[in-house]
Amino acid sequence: MKQMNMDGLQVVEVNYQSADLPEGVRKIHPVVYKDGDSFCCLLGPDPTEGIFGCGGTQEEAVADWERHMKERVAEHVDGDEVAEEVMRALAEKD
Repeated sequence: MKQMNMDGLQVVEVNYQSADLPEGVRKIHPVVYKDGDSFCCLLGPDPTEGIFGCGGTQEEAVADWERHMKERVAEHVDGDEVAEEVMRALAEKD
């Protein structure tokens, strides 16, 4: 799966070990970045093809991403590389 090029974006450092993060985020490590006044969270080649979340705070963006990630996995179709990568990561034991 290809991840979007983050060059030129204001990437936010995330402690993926934090117990405050949802399990999916801790396992999958989507990228969080600032876009103007919004925070965005992305896994995949771009916001349209990937799993994308956005919010006014980092926490809101992560929560929105987690919701979209669960929807994408529940509704995935064969050949959806992003959903398949997520399902593999979620199935792995810590």
